[in-house]
Amino acid sequence: MSEKEEKTLVRKATLSLRRKYGRTKQIDILERDAFIPSSLEKEIRKSITKKKTILASDIALKYDIRLSTAKLLLKQYQEEGLIELYDPSLKLKIYVPKS
Repeated sequence: MSEKEEKTLVRKATLSLRRKYGRTKQIDILERDAFIPSSLEKEIRKSITKKKTILASDIALKYDIRLSTAKLLLKQYQEEGLIELYDPSLKLKIYVPKS
């Protein structure tokens, strides 16, 4: 169970794109699992309370998870009352920890 729990990278591939005049460019594609391991989820929960502002993109980059998964996690934390939405009228969702 612990091996499956720690697995976050589903597939890694490298694409070669053809450019003008015979040049090629290589792009690395990472496909991550939508599942967050419980150990990582606990770490995210602890670090969120210490931040001033929380963005889904920041969490996705820092912990190397999918952006959609980070958005769902933040929505779950908002329902639990751990964080709140800073300004609902903004298109970019900025969360702040509840005091």
